[in-house]
Amino acid sequence: MGVASLLDLDLKALLDRLESRTGVRLPWRVVEIYLDEEHDLLFIRFKEPRKTEVGEPLELKSIVTLFTDEESGEVTAIEVIGLSKLLEELGFHGTTTRDYL
Repeated sequence: MGVASLLDLDLKALLDRLESRTGVRLPWRVVEIYLDEEHDLLFIRFKEPRKTEVGEPLELKSIVTLFTDEESGEVTAIEVIGLSKLLEELGFHGTTTRDYL
């Protein structure tokens, strides 16, 4: 069972732990968030790409794709497939980050 609501997530804590684990600097301005609880998927959009964005996997056990603007190299979004597994990998036990604030 995945995360049931965006309200169960502390996005700041999640992004902070992702940065610490991967060494990738993430923007702190979020313009769009999408949670698909059925597929345990989380998508966070930081900014729209100018034209084309390119995705590459981050070095984690969980499936996390970092999207960057092809021209500028700026981070535009991240996509997590298997959010519950990522939360566990980052030290959030269970399906919520709120229990560990």
